[in-house]
Amino acid sequence: MKIPKFIRYSFSLLLLAILIYVVDFNQLWLALSQLTLPVLALLFSITILLIYTSCLKWKIFLEALGSDVSVFKLMKLYIIGYFINLIIPSYVGGDAVRSWYAGKEVGQHEAAAATILERYTGFVAMVTLALLFVWLVDVVTWQIKLTVILIFLGVAFITFLALSPILVNQLEKITKLKPILKHVRKIQSGFHLVKNNPKLLLKTMALSYLFHTITVINTMTAAHAVGWFNPPAQDLFVVLPLILLIGAIPIAPSGLGIQEGAFYFFLSGLGATPAQALGVGVILRAKTYVTALFGGLFWLEIKNNAKEEKLSVTS
Repeated sequence: MKIPKFIRYSFSLLLLAILIYVVDFNQLWLALSQLTLPVLALLFSITILLIYTSCLKWKIFLEALGSDVSVFKLMKLYIIGYFINLIIPSYVGGDAVRSWYAGKEVGQHEAAAATILERYTGFVAMVTLALLFVWLVDVVTWQIKLTVILIFLGVAFITFLALSPILVNQLEKITKLKPILKHVRKIQSGFHLVKNNPKLLLKTMALSYLFHTITVINTMTAAHAVGWFNPPAQDLFVVLPLILLIGAIPIAPSGLGIQEGAFYFFLSGLGATPAQALGVGVILRAKTYVTALFGGLFWLEIKNNAKEEKLSVTS
């Protein structure tokens, strides 16, 4: 059953209010007041680097599928995805829109396959890094270790299904699904292209691991911004995937409140004060919203260019 937007927003605001009450607003404000302009500049520089890394990987997949789009243009579409996720709170809406805009130039199936591969390889890298580091840190409980192992096994199973024709063959027996599965097969062919190209897979996975390493640096920078000067990097490789997965639970718009609660819970366990732990989540959320505003400007630019092209054709 779909949860009404009003209830989802109300739940998010209530959860945020509870977190602020538990942490103490004055303590949270004190932590956030330590944020300086140089640190803000560094945080947004890291954001640009993260987006560039993702778009470089996206471009590599598009090239492998026979298309060529500049990294700069892909970065603009990627940031538009942030804006879409802001106005239509979700985690997949932005990907769908950026894929659709890219598909107008390179073909929708190719764009969809490249977008899914860009996102999925990032997810695989995130989970495998967590699986590696979970054995290297002392503070991780057996429950967290078990969770990471189960997530890894789930990813392996999903990867098998994505590459195997067995599931699609079975679903084709359902007549109503045949038109959809025709498109699924075309996207699946893009997955097989990557599977059969070890060099491409190695290059894109290396970029995925680089992306998540920068994500840890991003979180550590936010931690320094609120006065937590010794965040444990190894532990963050384990807990960040869990925080992001919890934030993706579709009961709150874009994980608002849920993700901040996860930051509060996990980072407090790693040595941050409650105010510092929640402050990190608040800073990273605010940074996403500011980036989304730039995405809105890029989206308006594309809309205006499309109108001008339409007018030039009709005149």
